[in-house]
Amino acid sequence: MAGGMPPAGGAPTPPPAYPAYPGYGYGASPWEADRQKQVGRTKTGLLLLLIGGLISWIPFGIGILGALLLLIGAIFVILGRKAFGAGHSRNVVLAIVLFFVGVIGTIVLGIVFFAAIVAASVPGATPADVANAFVNALNNLLIGVIVLSAISGIASVLFTYGLQQKIGKILLWAGYAANVAIAIAVYAIISPLFAAAFTQATSGGTYDPGPLLAVQSQATALGILSAIPSVLFAAATYLAWSRVNRGEIPAPSVPPGMPPGMPTMPPPGGASPPM
Repeated sequence: MAGGMPPAGGAPTPPPAYPAYPGYGYGASPWEADRQKQVGRTKTGLLLLLIGGLISWIPFGIGILGALLLLIGAIFVILGRKAFGAGHSRNVVLAIVLFFVGVIGTIVLGIVFFAAIVAASVPGATPADVANAFVNALNNLLIGVIVLSAISGIASVLFTYGLQQKIGKILLWAGYAANVAIAIAVYAIISPLFAAAFTQATSGGTYDPGPLLAVQSQATALGILSAIPSVLFAAATYLAWSRVNRGEIPAPSVPPGMPPGMPTMPPPGGASPPM
């Protein structure tokens, strides 16, 4: 009977059910759930980058652990990049490209360095010839490292640049400048020391590794300087993580296709479907 009134002697019939409308209901939409998952991945990734950056400069096994944490953290940030807008997502992709440019460049430098030493170690070559070839190859290697530091170091800046405010961006560029400056300083200090050490090591009738080991120890000590950019990058990463953890970013958004300003969750007490 019309109006939902029960028939004579019969049980009342339920009113007709209304179809579900997007944006109504108490559960989060699949789009919002995926967005929150990306935010959580980014927050976890930033925390791993923070820890890894603080310990990656330490020699021996601790540094390896730090590098592993940096790698895992970077993967999490990559997976969660889309929740923070097109600008951040684009920066992350560009940072990945620059990172692999650095990796490939490092492999090429190593191959060129090894090939130069092998080419100089031909039968009949004197120890002085081998030493000169090694010094020249080492100079080329160190110069290549400086160039790669300038290129791949931008990846460290771009990776969280879109999540930063002014102070964080300043820290990122300061870390980049410190990284390049340290690479130049190491080249200026180590290159002449290695040249003198090889001359001493091959000056006698036999090869004496003592001078080279002494310079190697000095190079290892200079590696501690890498703690400076590591701390600067870690400080910037903490600022980005803090903004995400407080919910300051990403900004509230709406699912694709929904007009801006339309709520994705119902107000307290529920909401009726539109008539």
